[in-house]
Amino acid sequence: MKDTLSQIVYHRSIGNDYYRIGLKTGWASFQPGQFAMLQVPGDGGVLLRRPFSLARQEGEVSEILYKAVGRGTRNLVKLQPGVPLKILGPLGHGFSSSEVSGPRVAVAGGYGIAPFWEWSLQLAKLGHRLQIFYGARTKTDLLYLDELRDAGAEVQCSTEDGSAGFRGLVTDLLREQFPNGKVGRVYSCGPWGLLQAVGQWCESHSIPAELSVEEAMGCGTGVCLGCVVQNRAGKYFRACKEGPVFLAEQLKLN
Repeated sequence: MKDTLSQIVYHRSIGNDYYRIGLKTGWASFQPGQFAMLQVPGDGGVLLRRPFSLARQEGEVSEILYKAVGRGTRNLVKLQPGVPLKILGPLGHGFSSSEVSGPRVAVAGGYGIAPFWEWSLQLAKLGHRLQIFYGARTKTDLLYLDELRDAGAEVQCSTEDGSAGFRGLVTDLLREQFPNGKVGRVYSCGPWGLLQAVGQWCESHSIPAELSVEEAMGCGTGVCLGCVVQNRAGKYFRACKEGPVFLAEQLKLN
């Protein structure tokens, strides 16, 4: 973990309020599922850094995928290459590369796809292919498709409005493709409802699953306790410190 004064190398709109920003962090690598706390411009009362999943590491440049949805990210949109920004990371625990006896499957929702680009590349280097089930509201919310396929992943998509791929929820597509639950390990990132559905399906088929939770964070280092999630014993984990990736069996999913 380092607190680095990075520099924006590139900053690109990819439509529908989504952006890719590349920062010269100087990091050698990160574990997919880890995140960083990024400084955003302070206009309009924005004081705290924002947490973002890390999507790709190429040389000393780390890529973040984000959607402009609030004051902080809308201020971030205005920044051009060359602007310096403080970034703290890589933080938290990412996905594990444990050996498994069946297909490795990722289930993503919306911009929860971010960590699976680097994860596809890292698994490919180990001789494994990631099967990705990717759900979004419409086809314009499906991101990184070319990058994922170029990384060696097999990608199947679903959209709620049927504008691309399977019409319906991505968990319905997952159940259709694996009716008997013959999966080695599942990794998932996206909204809480998606993680609940994936975790419960995996539990019903005795499939080990790793879930990356998306929680609001104030510090990213475990101090503020603003990102806690409940475990099955009725106690709490800090998403930033013990997570953001947890074994499904650790979390209270209903």
